[in-house]
Amino acid sequence: MDTAQNPISQENNSVYGIDVNNRKCRLCLYCVQLCPAKAIKLEKEEIRIIPERCILCGSCLSGCPHQAMSYRSSVDEVKRLFFNNEKTVACLDPAFPAVFDVGTPRQLVTALKRLGFTEVWEGAFGAELVSQAYRELLQTISNKTIISSFCPVIVLYIQKYLPQLVPNIAKIVSPMIAIGRVARKIKGEGWKIVYLTPCLAHMGEASSPEVVGTIDYVITFRDIKNMLDEAGIDRKSLEESDFDGPKPFIGRIVSVIGGLNRIMGESFDVLDDERSVTYGRRRTIGALNQLANGYIQAKFLDFLYCSGCVDGPFVDRELSVLGRRQIIARYAKGEMEKQDVSAVLAELDSFADINLSREFNPMEQTLPMPTEEQIRAVLKKMDKMMPNRNLDCRACGYATCREKAIAVAQGITEAEYCLPYLLERSKRIYQQLEKSHHELQVSHQELEQAQYQLIRTEKLAALGQLAAGVAHEINNPLGTITIYAHILMKGMEPDDPRREDLALIISEANRTKEIVQGLLSFARETKLKPGETNINELLDDILGLLVNQSLFHNIKIKKAFAPGLPNTFADATQLKQVFLNIILNGAQAMEGKGNMTITTALEKDRIKVKIRDSGPGIPPENVRKLFNPFFTTKEKGTGLGLAISYGIVERHGGTLDVETELGKGSTFIVSLPVTAEGEQEEATTNKDLVQTINTGRKHYGQKTKNPHY
Repeated sequence: MDTAQNPISQENNSVYGIDVNNRKCRLCLYCVQLCPAKAIKLEKEEIRIIPERCILCGSCLSGCPHQAMSYRSSVDEVKRLFFNNEKTVACLDPAFPAVFDVGTPRQLVTALKRLGFTEVWEGAFGAELVSQAYRELLQTISNKTIISSFCPVIVLYIQKYLPQLVPNIAKIVSPMIAIGRVARKIKGEGWKIVYLTPCLAHMGEASSPEVVGTIDYVITFRDIKNMLDEAGIDRKSLEESDFDGPKPFIGRIVSVIGGLNRIMGESFDVLDDERSVTYGRRRTIGALNQLANGYIQAKFLDFLYCSGCVDGPFVDRELSVLGRRQIIARYAKGEMEKQDVSAVLAELDSFADINLSREFNPMEQTLPMPTEEQIRAVLKKMDKMMPNRNLDCRACGYATCREKAIAVAQGITEAEYCLPYLLERSKRIYQQLEKSHHELQVSHQELEQAQYQLIRTEKLAALGQLAAGVAHEINNPLGTITIYAHILMKGMEPDDPRREDLALIISEANRTKEIVQGLLSFARETKLKPGETNINELLDDILGLLVNQSLFHNIKIKKAFAPGLPNTFADATQLKQVFLNIILNGAQAMEGKGNMTITTALEKDRIKVKIRDSGPGIPPENVRKLFNPFFTTKEKGTGLGLAISYGIVERHGGTLDVETELGKGSTFIVSLPVTAEGEQEEATTNKDLVQTINTGRKHYGQKTKNPHY
């Protein structure tokens, strides 16, 4: 295959990967805690992904509490295939029944064909072939530990961070590559193979030099859901269609824990430690490192980064892993009951010539280990010298202060992002101010003002960083305690004296949860309560409140409101907070003297509000940090006003920008959509593509060349 025409084969990481929206990011550093590869760098108050270190596990995507992470896939290229009426095979990852649980699996086949796919295959057939290869391999290997190559996240982690284990990886393709090679054999040239997955790492696997060209495009289940919604396809109302391609059998269960062993015909025995399955982020990474150090010995180890593929980053998080596993089991049983085993075996035999082997090469990304002197220098700078000063609080994202110091020395984080360090530095500044008070006879009023500012900074830093960094770790065990306490209470008799103790446990757990929520409340986004709102009237109400205040006595306010401005569906109370913040900031910048102009206009279905002051303007170095939480140039400012305003406008589907010039003033521009109740504005950066998909949608909804459709 010509790799120049296969975007997923590009090695510049431009087609797939993870991006960070630093305007949404609040630097809680929770993503740093989750990342097993330490591929997230904190630099100049911004988070960024280091692509060459990333193993595409998706932990940061699914774990970020502020939805600041996004991913790139080949979804636009797939849409172009539909528009160009190209022949395509959609290979569904075996986890699909647990994700597309609206309608039946065969209704999903119809929906995907309506979308534009020519054929829809079950990717689980690849698992059937792969399981045979594993059986043969394990019968011939006796003195070597074999690690399954099933999970692409684990493979990438080994290649990049434990290259000494690369020879232990089974030289067998994953089910995705296996089904891709089957599709290539059956369909031949001119067909595009698209794999639908719950796993971001499949994109990296498909672009590996050893297998590149087998799969043309990889897109996620989330991409497919969005495409079906955009096309207005209701899966529940469609007729059913059969799957195309070769039919799997028990391979359909490969997406759950132990599925690969079950397909191989193996059963688990706790007394047999030669074959084991390990799953979950912490367990697998810990076990891999122990294996590399010689602490684990086994014949075959099946490592899964998630709790099975049914727990990937692009599955429905509302349903438990157990619930998703049951869906897979029920689907597999129902399908196997309809099949003839002899026919399945015969079909497997017909693909005995498919090459299921591949090589794995080291891609080492380990950073140079700093010297002990360098580590101690960083620890000393942060005042975390062991054994008595290290707190290991994890607020920075690292498990220990020593790990944090190593990361600082390696250049992937900054020493300043340590909460106790910041508090200690504030304390020292306070002590220096107190000393200066005695030496220079600072007035009592100035000292009180400095003390107030320091106390406020400490409180904001402690509440903001601690709440954001620790609340997630506290709420999870609290939920577990509450659930199990309820279960125990439900199983007791009404007069059981232990019920009172359990009631106390539940009460105290709920009280602790309320304390955590209280910590978060100052930074938490308030839920919108939208209603029909006229922006001109809203601004008039605000100005009516302000004009009589002393700060505005010497400020000339000019209004230029567009007549007949349409209403918008918005939370008037929260928008009032936004405009009050901006107007008060402008008045304070002018120190109560000057001109302020407020204009409204309708531009391309968006309401634009411009608030201009004649103040001194904003220095260029401050403009970039203007909407960051806790950034302020005022003596008594909290630094939260514009950050909160930005969040409010963004949740209304709008934007908040600033134009400024030193000596001439600043203009804040609020742009809001003209939105009616019940509507949501669809934004896109590619209008031509939208028109293309709409045209293609109309075409494919009326006809298809697929005889099975």
